[in-house]
Amino acid sequence: MDKNSIGVILIYVAFMAILILPTYFANKKKKKQKAELLESLKVGDKITTVGGIQGTIVNILTETVEMKIDKNARMTVLKSAVDKIEKK
Repeated sequence: MDKNSIGVILIYVAFMAILILPTYFANKKKKKQKAELLESLKVGDKITTVGGIQGTIVNILTETVEMKIDKNARMTVLKSAVDKIEKK
């Protein structure tokens, strides 16, 4: 390989790093925020799932949350399906 080939390869590598790294760090930040959101779940919090279902938490298990969605209706969803929390 001559010097021109190495220079071109280094430019391509630098260009790819510039394109990929910001996306990587943004996704890492979103994952951290989601983990903090799920850790802060408490009974009585009003939540919205990723599917748009709204309800109030009545029980929290290891990987699921039981929520009251109407007077006599309850639903169990995965914690990872929780999108938003409105603290009581």
